[in-house]
Amino acid sequence: MQENTCHTTRRWERRPVTIPISLTLKLHNSKADDSAMTVDISQHGAKVRTKHTLVAGERVRVGLNGEFPGGIPARVVWVREYESSQWTLAGLEFLNTLGARK
Repeated sequence: MQENTCHTTRRWERRPVTIPISLTLKLHNSKADDSAMTVDISQHGAKVRTKHTLVAGERVRVGLNGEFPGGIPARVVWVREYESSQWTLAGLEFLNTLGARK
């Protein structure tokens, strides 16, 4: 009998981890959410919780308590807003700073 196996379509393994971050909208450099948190993270992206209203395709910068001056450039891949809370969940793809799309 053949065993059913679950295959994931993810390219990189995600690890559940909560890290306080600063999430800045690229179009509004002064609009930062310093209460944002990661939910999980992989080598090339993260699921984050933020108070910002985000849009898929939007560029953001992820700041880590003094690490990576100017923040890590990322692109919003998906967004889930919850009416019952003030939080938004979003999937971010980290962009290669040398080859980032403008």
